[in-house]
Amino acid sequence: MRAPNARAPINSDQLTLLRDVFDEACAEHGIQKDSQDAEALAVILVHSLQKGVRDKEQLVSLAHVLTADR
Repeated sequence: MRAPNARAPINSDQLTLLRDVFDEACAEHGIQKDSQDAEALAVILVHSLQKGVRDKEQLVSLAHVLTADR
């Protein structure tokens, strides 16, 4: 049994989803993929997916909110 705060592992379909959302957000907002902003975005997207946000539109919306002031 996994501890309540443990994060679920990411499977290949979820990794593809994260990559697509990340790539779209970086392209739309002019974020360099090797920047600190990109790293922060990736961490939040991965954490959100591991905590149960699995819908692409929800992840896209989250990415847009996080990058809106760039």
